[in-house]
Amino acid sequence: MSEHELVGRPIPWRETHPDAYAELKHTWGVIGHSSVLMVLSLSLIGTSLTLSYLHLPGWLETSVRLGASAAAVGCGAVGLWRLARALFRAGRALVRARRRGARDVPGEAAEGAEPEAAPVVGS
Repeated sequence: MSEHELVGRPIPWRETHPDAYAELKHTWGVIGHSSVLMVLSLSLIGTSLTLSYLHLPGWLETSVRLGASAAAVGCGAVGLWRLARALFRAGRALVRARRRGARDVPGEAAEGAEPEAAPVVGS
């Protein structure tokens, strides 16, 4: 018997579905990383916009602005891709956990039901 059964408390969801819990925990990490990438993207956009105030030569300003803009788009795209993929994986893990839980419940209900009568053997 587990500790929860001895005390009479329900078993926490994270202990009954460790794979889904691990995927959700990983998703929170990816959300944090994606947020950092988005902030970096915004700061690169701000850098690109403020370069016109520095009075640089035309070719240097253009190349730095294009580089900052490309980096901003790259960071934003990577952040959004990682976020979308992590949310999809977390959703899929939750659906799997729910399906496993749905399969387990009828088995438990069948144990409490009365057994069917066995067929009579003979003539």
